[in-house]
Amino acid sequence: MIYGERIRQVRELMGWTQSEAAKLLGITQPFMAKIEGDRLPPPDQFIEKLSLASGFSPAFFSREPQSDFPAGSLLFRSHMIMTVKEAAEMYRYAEATFDLFRSTVKQRRLKPFPMNLPSRPSDDPRVAAAVTRSELGISPDKPIPHLTNALEKAGVLILALPRPFEHREAFSLWAGYDRLRPVIVLAGGKVGDRLRMSIAHELGHLVMHKPITNAVHEIEKQAFQFAAEFLMPEKQMRLEITPPVNLDSFAPLKPRWGVAIAALVMRAKELGIINQRKYTYLFQQLSARGWRIREPRMYDVPVEKPRLVRQIAEMVYGNPVRYKKIAEDLGMPESLVRGIVEAHATKTTALSEDVPKPKADVVQFARSKSLVS
Repeated sequence: MIYGERIRQVRELMGWTQSEAAKLLGITQPFMAKIEGDRLPPPDQFIEKLSLASGFSPAFFSREPQSDFPAGSLLFRSHMIMTVKEAAEMYRYAEATFDLFRSTVKQRRLKPFPMNLPSRPSDDPRVAAAVTRSELGISPDKPIPHLTNALEKAGVLILALPRPFEHREAFSLWAGYDRLRPVIVLAGGKVGDRLRMSIAHELGHLVMHKPITNAVHEIEKQAFQFAAEFLMPEKQMRLEITPPVNLDSFAPLKPRWGVAIAALVMRAKELGIINQRKYTYLFQQLSARGWRIREPRMYDVPVEKPRLVRQIAEMVYGNPVRYKKIAEDLGMPESLVRGIVEAHATKTTALSEDVPKPKADVVQFARSKSLVS
């Protein structure tokens, strides 16, 4: 049996509209829509053509679709900044990464992953952030040196995507048939300080917004407040940011706390350490120095990579990982599988000083998606 949802999954992952896919496969867009909706069977040679164009094996389209990976925060945030097409593509990359992880985990008898996140500790983001630090075994007033590692140890599954997305850095969800596994998805190509803030923001959603009960703008505001308190605790900020302040006094705090200079300036304003006039002046200075676009490299925060997905792949498929075997087992293109696994850290590369660049195989897979003229 061929599943329309699998066809749609591959189409959206490839970044094709229904019209583009239909043109490539020699059918009409309405016919394509009916195939994806399981209202009509695919015509002869349809799957063969789709497999050739996408790199997914014919067997992939006969696998029963899973329903344990919802869109999460991508669903209620994407309409604000992303196109529907871009949101769908990002979701499908995350879904493929989760499929790879789930498939490899099933092949080994592993103990259940612990989960140490608090369950809706408070409606006050500041309190929720403090409680979360406590649950994770993190000091209430110290920097968090490796946020990704701390969350993975607490049972949060962090999925790194092998490519960047212009309008979105991360999203979060509760996965599994019981919706009990917290997941954070990270787009590739982001600088270290922005990545950490995005992770903390999504952690705020996981901790505070299950279920979602408030308006989108309100829960976004709460997540930002949570992230600020979680990464820059008020008590310590008041001790370390003391007037008179300038950009040069903020700069050394960036590598210490792992956040952008701009974020530290904003935090100082939120806490009343500086007034609106000073805040405006400092942001004018950020622009004048070109720091709104790129803060000084000497203060760069290392890019954190999650480890678990690659670790499980190494356990099941060896080290070095046998990418061809994974691809055969999953029915996915080997280039996509390689890109997914290598977006995650080896045992010795959990921290990188540079913004990660797409691997050659990821570029190859991305180029294969441009077959529609």
